[in-house]
Amino acid sequence: MTYTGKNRVQRALLAAALGAPSLVCAASLYHPRVIVLTAFPLEFRAWQATGRYTRMVRVPGLPQPMICNTHRVCVAITGEGEINAAVRTTAIVRDPALDCRTTLFIRSGIAGGVQNRAALGSVYLANWIVSWGFGHHYLTRSGHMSWAPPHPPYAHNPWDTLAYRVAPRLLSAAYAATRTMPLTDSTAVLPLDAALGLHKYPHVYQGANVSGDDFWIGRQNQRIARHIVALYTHNTAHYATTAMEDLGDIAALAAFGLKRHYLSVRAVSDIDVPPPATSVGAIIAKGDEYAGRLAARNAYLVTRRVIAKLVLHRP
Repeated sequence: MTYTGKNRVQRALLAAALGAPSLVCAASLYHPRVIVLTAFPLEFRAWQATGRYTRMVRVPGLPQPMICNTHRVCVAITGEGEINAAVRTTAIVRDPALDCRTTLFIRSGIAGGVQNRAALGSVYLANWIVSWGFGHHYLTRSGHMSWAPPHPPYAHNPWDTLAYRVAPRLLSAAYAATRTMPLTDSTAVLPLDAALGLHKYPHVYQGANVSGDDFWIGRQNQRIARHIVALYTHNTAHYATTAMEDLGDIAALAAFGLKRHYLSVRAVSDIDVPPPATSVGAIIAKGDEYAGRLAARNAYLVTRRVIAKLVLHRP
């Protein structure tokens, strides 16, 4: 036996002794072409309702199996929040029965929007994912909400997960495929669009997603969000949506060299300030998803178009 051969045998014996998983033939692995990440049932059902999923893939750590179709397009539910997203995206990537080295991951769901901008039901493709929570949120002596970045250096530290730029080429291709597509609208939300100074019809846009688990609303927090985005993106992006999972997704993928395999598709279900004559307290008590179903539907439509054009190469 050659010296190299002896080394290989020794490594195999050591792996067995340490309880390392045995190697699986690559042909036996399942290769998803796309994994759509949803957070909760409203988002998941928009996909499940098509009824074309013939395979269930059980991944330890996921709350329920992924559903997959014959084109190897899969849909997973991660639960809400950055931690759930990070843990469960990691569970998918590290599952020994899956090969995700060429998989496109797309977070698809609803989000908060911004006053005086896109209509309810509009869809944003995120160009940046920016952390809301990392830093100092505090009340000034005058009782105003304020924020300061962490110190020392808050950016470009390899151990920090403050802001991620979505892969420009992938984003550009996704936006080109969807920017002129018609979206579903609802007459029920038109009065709210007008009251909040929003555009009249939903469209597809690009913008930064502010990611955090803190439910907030109001103009003071809106100003903070704008400041965070400007600072972390070096004034290259504008604050467009708020959501909970995206930072967990892309941070987990980045840890495994898959950051460039990620898109975030978010549809506006509510706005970051209360409607006229509505208090913040009332919003907190009753909820603020004025257009949840509309947004979930449009997020699905845009994500489906991205998959068709970029992955399945359909007209």
